[in-house]
Amino acid sequence: MAIQSTRGTDAWIERINVQEMPALCATVRMLEKMAKDDNMSLADLGKSILHDHGLTTRILRVANSVTYNRGNTPVTTISRAVVLLGFNALKQICITAKLVDSLLKSHDISQMVYERLLRLMAQSFHAAMLAKMMLADYDEDTREEAYIAALLHNIGESTFWSMGGPITEQLDDKLRKAQGNENDIVRDMLGTTFNKISAGLANSWNMGSLLQLSLKDPDRRTPELQAIAEANQFSALLQDPKATPAQIEQQMNAMAKTMKIEPRILRQRVRQCGEETIKLAYTYGALMLSPYLDASLAPFLTAEKTVQQPNEPDDLIQLKTLRELTTLAYEKADINLIMQKSLHGIYQGVGMDRVAILMLNREKTQLQARFAAALDQSPLKEIFIIELEGGLRSIFHHCLQTHETVWIKSHTDLHWSHLLPATTKSISCAKGFFLSPIVLDKQSIGLFYADRATSGRPLTSEDFFSFTHFVQQTNLCLTNIMH
Repeated sequence: MAIQSTRGTDAWIERINVQEMPALCATVRMLEKMAKDDNMSLADLGKSILHDHGLTTRILRVANSVTYNRGNTPVTTISRAVVLLGFNALKQICITAKLVDSLLKSHDISQMVYERLLRLMAQSFHAAMLAKMMLADYDEDTREEAYIAALLHNIGESTFWSMGGPITEQLDDKLRKAQGNENDIVRDMLGTTFNKISAGLANSWNMGSLLQLSLKDPDRRTPELQAIAEANQFSALLQDPKATPAQIEQQMNAMAKTMKIEPRILRQRVRQCGEETIKLAYTYGALMLSPYLDASLAPFLTAEKTVQQPNEPDDLIQLKTLRELTTLAYEKADINLIMQKSLHGIYQGVGMDRVAILMLNREKTQLQARFAAALDQSPLKEIFIIELEGGLRSIFHHCLQTHETVWIKSHTDLHWSHLLPATTKSISCAKGFFLSPIVLDKQSIGLFYADRATSGRPLTSEDFFSFTHFVQQTNLCLTNIMH
């Protein structure tokens, strides 16, 4: 079907379901069918999920995040995740994970359209968390349904931008030049509106009544629908560069009135909600949303809070740390102390923004960050959980097997692009990163990862040499201790 021939609500819904987002469509329909089947057990849900390796990996990562796992016991199986989370939370995670994967898989998308899509996705993520926060006194099922309703409120528009191509670029250009008549422009080009596409998809997917009502009858004044509407309005306002502090304050006061709390209390909750949204986006592998989520949090940070400056390469720190590592090796020091010293040397001495030491589990089926440091305080231990069984071969597999230290200069690096599947790109820095194996007795037991994702500063040959030197010294220390 040619892009230009797609007109009208029904045509766009069919195109999205069949061509653009069949995986998300299938997942949502499966979950909704299970929700309505009294004979369906949690075990059946777990078995259905196991058929999708990527989804399994994402669920385990989210289940182990601080948002869901309040204890210290790691969740390593889907069956355990099902018991821990319950159906509604698992449904929320599945839909969110599939949404992120489906929307970000397109390669035929211009930079301007991509930025519009990321802003809209960040808005949806934030709105979902705000709606859940506003219904804090309601039962968990209602809160989870409100989360999904807010998350998918703009699904029609998000899907359109994610498909890329000439029509998205033409509409983007017209909307940038528009003077307040956006809906008319969209209707003229698509033969429908984004809201109608979203409502049609919600009906086609047999979604819950809360999402359908929020799209078809947004003026109905139930507390749940009001929370969804205000969460979407507020998150959109925070993403609007033209929004004034007065407009933000006015919307905040309206939300506080809805929740029957003082504005100052709401302000604290909104800030906390923003921080949790950023952590959750990282956990889902949506690292690219962080600049837009950071912007939505900015109005709630105290004026005196300063942004941490990136670490500049420091030869003295490098030399001092390398000497300390040598001393620790002869003292038969604790391995954890050696790893912490190495991490410090690369992070502070080489001047990196993010450093993670990834260790293999006993079965050698997973890499997970055991030691980490990040300039932007991002939860690297939740981000770097890499499944090695199933799925596509990646640069992580390559380094573990070949013992090779590599410098990936960008996600489009011709030499390495075939080892950079979407899951690897989602957690690594698009502008380049270093990766090196931790080798003991000729066996890889883990990897060092380092990048400058936060500051965007370029990596240099000198940086790569210093990084390699630290890894080699660490390997020598570990060998000396073990022998």
